[in-house]
Amino acid sequence: MKALFAQNQLDTQRPLVTESVKRAVVSTARDTWEVYFSRIFPATGSVGTGVQLLAVSHVGIKLLRMVKGGQEAGGQLRVLRAYSFADILFVTMPSQNMLEFNLASEKVILFSARAHQVKTLVDDFILELKKDSDYVVAVRNFLPEDPALLAFHKGDIIHLQPLEPPRVGYSAGCVVRRKVVYLEELRRRGPDFGWRFGTIHGRVGRFPSELVQPAAAPDFLQLPTEPGRGRAAAVAAAVASAAAAQEVGRRREGPPVRARSADHGEDALALPPYTMLEFAQKYFRDPQRRPQDGLRLKSKEPRESRTLEDMLCFTKTPLQESLIELSDSSLSKMATDMFLAVMRFMGDAPLKGQSDLDVLCNLLKLCGDHEVMRDECYCQVVKQITDNTSSKQDSCQRGWRLLYIVTAYHSCSEVLHPHLTRFLQDVSRTPGLPFQGIAKACEQNLQKTLCFGGRLELPSSIELRAMLAGRSSKRQLFLLPGGLERHLKIKTCTVALDVVEEICAEMALTRPEAFNEYVIFVVTNRGQHVCPLSRRAYILDVASEMEQVDGGYMLWFRRVLWDQPLKFENELYVTMHYNQVLPDYLKGLFSSVPASRPSEQLLQQVSKLASLQHRAKDHFYLPSVREVQEYIPAQLYRTTAGSTWLNLVSQHRQQTQALSPHQARAQFLGLLSALPMFGSSFFFIQSCSNIAVPAPCILAINHNGLNFLSTETHELMVKFPLKEIQSTRTQRPTANSSYPYVEIALGDVAAQRTLQLQLEQVRAGEVLDGRGLSLSPAGTGTVSCGGRARGEPAQCP
Repeated sequence: MKALFAQNQLDTQRPLVTESVKRAVVSTARDTWEVYFSRIFPATGSVGTGVQLLAVSHVGIKLLRMVKGGQEAGGQLRVLRAYSFADILFVTMPSQNMLEFNLASEKVILFSARAHQVKTLVDDFILELKKDSDYVVAVRNFLPEDPALLAFHKGDIIHLQPLEPPRVGYSAGCVVRRKVVYLEELRRRGPDFGWRFGTIHGRVGRFPSELVQPAAAPDFLQLPTEPGRGRAAAVAAAVASAAAAQEVGRRREGPPVRARSADHGEDALALPPYTMLEFAQKYFRDPQRRPQDGLRLKSKEPRESRTLEDMLCFTKTPLQESLIELSDSSLSKMATDMFLAVMRFMGDAPLKGQSDLDVLCNLLKLCGDHEVMRDECYCQVVKQITDNTSSKQDSCQRGWRLLYIVTAYHSCSEVLHPHLTRFLQDVSRTPGLPFQGIAKACEQNLQKTLCFGGRLELPSSIELRAMLAGRSSKRQLFLLPGGLERHLKIKTCTVALDVVEEICAEMALTRPEAFNEYVIFVVTNRGQHVCPLSRRAYILDVASEMEQVDGGYMLWFRRVLWDQPLKFENELYVTMHYNQVLPDYLKGLFSSVPASRPSEQLLQQVSKLASLQHRAKDHFYLPSVREVQEYIPAQLYRTTAGSTWLNLVSQHRQQTQALSPHQARAQFLGLLSALPMFGSSFFFIQSCSNIAVPAPCILAINHNGLNFLSTETHELMVKFPLKEIQSTRTQRPTANSSYPYVEIALGDVAAQRTLQLQLEQVRAGEVLDGRGLSLSPAGTGTVSCGGRARGEPAQCP
């Protein structure tokens, strides 16, 4: 914009003169100012994403977050992720404030009080873009054996072509009821008689119309019509977007496209598979071709000596165009700026007033905003660490650390992935080569990013200094029930699932079914706000986000599902589960309270559990009456005299004294697991829309379904099996309601009824995987899910 103003000699004193200059200014602002021409809506995502706002413009949608700016008092908007309308298949509203953006390869779920306005605006944009589009998107896989038909996968973008006759002078048609019907006539009556004709990756063919739906014209893909420009199309598809990368990356279903230069003809020797040199041969610019706009390379080498190998080796001079052939000149200019940033980070170019963090953040942000540039970035860094001859002693080392950071944040295309992986493997597995350890770490980061999407929060100055010093991990505290602490080594790409698996491994749990029953919770506001972390959430992203909100945040590890049977061999496993269920037992939530004096069987059971609790503390002496009172649920203790309870507990003393504390806890869990409501998550219900459910009451959710218990006796009043639950929706507190509520759809589609529950105690979500029930985060308060041990700051889901 500054360059445009300078070119036309514009300032605040000089008015715009011509309409063309006005249009140029508006067009430049629209294309370069990220959110200026956007409608911005309040929105939130899942924990760890950091989404605060949603911007909708003519280009697509952007997920935003307000960050502190250098000069602006109110801060500035940061684009966390952007999606063009070409990526969005459609948008739905599963509930009143919930938006579900269905993309070619993923779903994005957001929550906004203005969800309806967002959906209407996005639908209008997509409908307008689809009107004149020659593109369709596949909604199902189509993999026919007939080579004349066009094969594709769900999410593929197909460019429609006119359905031409098979040969010149011939007509296409079929016999219908003994009459020849020509295709030209059918086309006047319908869309090609149920068939379409299109192209993808240079392959053409017919396909059923019912397998596709109209799509906005991709803003990232320009398929060439001339055969000689096939390589440019392959590059555009390879590096432009995730959807296009998937198309080209499926092991190149069409014939591979090879780069050609003045010295390389059609019969050039094939290179070893999946090397960076092979990638360069296919997708790099012609090394012998002059740069665009007549610019000359400032190289001391003769022009004729420039080869593909040279393009993949270290250079001391900045690039004047992109390595990968990009049809858009603005992208090539962006690539040269990116290469200068790489040189500055490695110390091969002056920083010019910037810090290492500034350079790195700009580079990561550029890759985040322009997915088409990610492969280019990877190729540039690989180039600078290959045969590095820099005069700066740590240039190559800083280049490898830059690659380590980039692999943690942004994935490459599926086309580049096997080539980049082989490059990293060759370095890490070849004896005697330097940087073997960091090459292996880069490979691991890349796989994690492809699997989980990459880090979202830019690294802090402390994290960057640690990585530049060679420290790629930190110790993070995780709290288990009962105040048990685990300090785990958290690496750059550690996600919540890794933490769950590590703690489970310490408890001798190795099966994925067991991992699914445990969750990491982030706790803020002195224990008053607890939210579960997505298994894909990066721990360092969560830590960075929470440190800006509450420096006293905590990370909890809890069990939320109880499908797998209990195990009693591992001491940590037994202790953790004992500490988690003990508080709910002492509240009497696992069984009902008798109306009169408890039966002898119940007295014996409760007194034995009390004796086991005493031994679990490693006590050999006879407990006092006060101690016995602490071991028995209050509702039960009041039914019998304290001296009687003491006598009953002492009867089990000899048997429990022979046990170790671990054995006592294991026996306690074994006896408790037989109680009716063991393995439940408990919520206090303030009110209920169904008159069959007396409120207030307690809701116990377990594998049997929804169990509504009396607040006084904890007896089961009403029960709804899980198979009757169709869907759930949660609502945060509003101005008219101080309590959050949950709406549960019961029955079948034909006879569906809604159960609305107002919750007094909700501050965290409980997800019952595989049971069709989900209680999402819905406000603040307290929740008891599986219990907590004494001394913890609040109850945990």
